[in-house]
Amino acid sequence: MDIVDRPDIANNAHAATLIGAGLTSYFLNESRPKTALIPPAVGGALLLLNSGVKAGNRNVAHAAVGLTTALALMTGSMFAKAVAPSKKDKTKLSPEVRSRRATVFGLMTVTGMATVGVYVAGFIRKRKQRQETA
Repeated sequence: MDIVDRPDIANNAHAATLIGAGLTSYFLNESRPKTALIPPAVGGALLLLNSGVKAGNRNVAHAAVGLTTALALMTGSMFAKAVAPSKKDKTKLSPEVRSRRATVFGLMTVTGMATVGVYVAGFIRKRKQRQETA
């Protein structure tokens, strides 16, 4: 048995990363941006979906994949902006803040894409198994 057979583990790890990184970002920023609470909210939703993912419920699994993919694309975009900021953002944000943002958004993006990979590999494996038994 490998991780592809247990997408709930990848889901839990990603949810924990979203909650931890999002809350860290929220509390380290003096202005307490409400948008920093989006990843913890999505992480909480993924935790709520986890029992369905573990049970193999297709609809719940697709919802989890959709949430994970959407947030990974969003955090990937924010990561790119932190790594290669525009001239305006470069003068607006200190190097320390840009570095922190790159770390937080990079971590959320990497775990999100890895989790999507686990989901997709599991879907492919299940489809092949169904075709072999048919």
